Amino acid sequence: MTLLHGKSSVLWVIILLAFGVGSAQADIRTIHQELAVELNPAQRSLGVSAKIQITGSGVLKFRLAQNFVITGLVVDGKNTAPKRIGQQWRVDLNGNRHHEVTFSYRGSLTPPPKSTSPFGTVNAVSSPEGSFLPAGSGWHPSFDGHAFSYRLDVTVPEPQRAVAPGRLVLEQSSNDTYRAVFESEAPLHGVVLMAGPYRISERQHGKIKLRTYFHPEISDLSEDYLKTTAGYLDFYENWIGIYPYSAFHIVSGTLPVGLGYPGLTFMGKRVLALPFIRFSSLGHEVLHNWWGNAVDVNIRKGNWSEGLTTFMADYTYALRRSKKAAKAMRIAWLRDYAALPPARDRPVTTFVSRSHDAEQIIGYNKVAFIFHMLRQNIGQDAFDQGIRLFWQRHAMGTASWANLQSAFETSSGQNLEAFFAQWLNQSGAPKLILEHAVARGKTVSFNLRQATHGYGLNVPVDVVTRNGTERFDAPLKEGDNHLEYTAKAPVLGLVIDPDFDVFRRLDQAETPPILRDVTLNSNTHTIILSKNRDITNSARLLAGRLLDGDPHAVIAGDGMQGALTDAPVLLIGKTATVAGFLKRHGLPTTPEEIRERGTARVWATRRNGQNSTLWPLVVIEIDDLAALQALMRPLPHYRRQGYVVFQGSKGVAKGVPPAGQGPLSVFFN
Repeated sequence: MTLLHGKSSVLWVIILLAFGVGSAQADIRTIHQELAVELNPAQRSLGVSAKIQITGSGVLKFRLAQNFVITGLVVDGKNTAPKRIGQQWRVDLNGNRHHEVTFSYRGSLTPPPKSTSPFGTVNAVSSPEGSFLPAGSGWHPSFDGHAFSYRLDVTVPEPQRAVAPGRLVLEQSSNDTYRAVFESEAPLHGVVLMAGPYRISERQHGKIKLRTYFHPEISDLSEDYLKTTAGYLDFYENWIGIYPYSAFHIVSGTLPVGLGYPGLTFMGKRVLALPFIRFSSLGHEVLHNWWGNAVDVNIRKGNWSEGLTTFMADYTYALRRSKKAAKAMRIAWLRDYAALPPARDRPVTTFVSRSHDAEQIIGYNKVAFIFHMLRQNIGQDAFDQGIRLFWQRHAMGTASWANLQSAFETSSGQNLEAFFAQWLNQSGAPKLILEHAVARGKTVSFNLRQATHGYGLNVPVDVVTRNGTERFDAPLKEGDNHLEYTAKAPVLGLVIDPDFDVFRRLDQAETPPILRDVTLNSNTHTIILSKNRDITNSARLLAGRLLDGDPHAVIAGDGMQGALTDAPVLLIGKTATVAGFLKRHGLPTTPEEIRERGTARVWATRRNGQNSTLWPLVVIEIDDLAALQALMRPLPHYRRQGYVVFQGSKGVAKGVPPAGQGPLSVFFN
C-alpha cells in the first residue's frame, strides 16, 4: 500500500505557485502570528481572531481562502479598510519598523469528501467525525512565500480534541469545550490544524512527549504505536542526530492518507489499523522530522527529501529483515521504472512533490536507489558520516542536492561531481548489453556496452565456477568495455548485476508484466465488456482511479468483434464475457493459479501487436457489480503486482510471476 507523505515544504509550494517568491513591493524581515481559533465541526464553522506582528515595510500581501470574510482590520492601532483581490489581501505598512495588524474572519468549511484520491486533498474540511485544515487550504493568513512563527490557541466543543504542529504549552477541558495552545518551534510557511473525537494517550520518552490522538474505535492501538515510535526515535537519533522537536504526535483521520508535519503525522484511521503500518509508514513519517521538516527542501532545485527518507526508512526496514527483502525492493523499483513510458520520464531535479504514480517512481524510488548506489560506491562508514555531517550543517535550515553532495564529498574524501551530475540532471537510465562472452578454462572475457547515453558505473559481476561464485566490480565507461577476469577454478557462467544493484533499464525478459505497465501509460484504452449501465459507470470510475491519464473508455458491449488497436489495454467485464473476448481475440486466458478464485481477479499480461510489438494488457474480471464496486478503494494500491485476487474488497492473493533468464547472464557448455 502506498501512502502520501506530504510535508510543510511541499504544501507551501501551493502558495509559491500562486504568488511567486518574495515581493517587490515589501521588505518583510519577520512575521509572527497569534491566532485564536474557534472550530465547530458540527456546524462546519471557523472563526479566527488574528494578531500579526511584522518587522518590515511596504505592501504586505497575504492569502485567505475566498470563503472567509474579514472584519475589523486594524493596522498599528488605526482602523483600515481591507483591500482584496481574489484570495489575496493587501495592507500598506508605513515605515521600516515593527507593525501590528489585527483582524477577525469567519467562514464555513466543506464536508469531507466521500472518497478521495490516494494523493489527498488541499481543501479545509470539517465534520464531527474529523476535521482537516491543510496549510495550503487558505484557512489562515499566508504571506507570499514568507515563513512565520506562531501561537495557535484552538477551542473546540467537547468531546472534540484539536492538534497542530508545535510545542503544546496549554491544555484545558471543561464541560463544554476543549482548549489547546501550540507555539511554533521553528518558522513555517503554513500550519495544519486537525480535530476529531479523539482519545489521547501519552508516553514520555526522554525529553520527547509522545502522543496518539486516535478515534475511539482504534484507541486500543495507542500503546503499540507509542512503543514503536520510541524505537524509531532512538534508531534515527543514533544514525543522524538529536530529534529536533519537543514531541511527536500520531493523529487519526477520516481521509485515507498519510501525511507528515513537524512533530506529528496524520493518517487515516483505516490505514492506522493495518498491521504493517507500524513497521513501515510510521517510521517513514518519524524520519521526515529530520528530512523535509527540520531540514527544509530548497524546492527550486529539486526535492531530495522523499527519496532520502524512502532509502533510510522503507528500504532500510527491508534490509533489516534480510538481504533478500532488500533485493526484492530494488527489483520492484526497477520494474516500476521499466513500466514508465519514456515520455513521462523526468530528471530527478525536476521532482517537487507527488501527485501521480509517475512522480513517485522518480522522486521516491529512483532517488532512493541513487542513495543505495552512493553507499555502495563510498562505503557504509563514509555514507553514515555524510548523513550526520549534512544534519549538523543544515538542521533547522534549508538544503539542496548540492549540500548533500558536499557533505558526502567531505565524508568520503572523493569528488562526486560526476556521480551526482549523471543521476540527477538527466532523465533515463543505462541499458546494459552483454556481448562476446567467452570462457577458456579459468578465464572469462566479455564486452559490456550501454545502449543509451554512457554512465560511469561500477557493475557487480558474478563469475560462476566449479568451486562456487566469485564476484568483482566492473568499471564501465561510455562505449564498448572489454573485460577479462581470471577465477580460481574453471568458469561455468557469468551473471551481470546479479543482485540488481545498478539503477538500469531492465530488459523485457527481466520484467514480468505488472499492472503499472498499463496504469502508467497515458495512451491506455479501457474496454468495458458490458451493456449494463451500472457496470459501465462503475468500470469508468475504477479506470479513472487506476490510470494516471484519461481512461479513453470504450464501451464494448457483450459481443464486440472488432480488432484491438495497437495500444495498452485495460479490459473490464464479468468473468464469462471476459473469457469469450479473450478467446475470440487469441489472447492469454486467466492464469491457472487464480482461475475461479475470489469474487474478482486482476492480472497483467502482454499481447502481440503489429510489427511484432508486445502491448501490455491488464484484465479485471468480476463475478458481479458488487465485486466490481468493492475494488474501488483497494485496487489502486496493487499497481506493482502481476496478479491480485479479491474476495470482496480484501486482497486474498497477489504476486509477480518470476522473471526468466535475462540477456545479462550466460552459462557455458
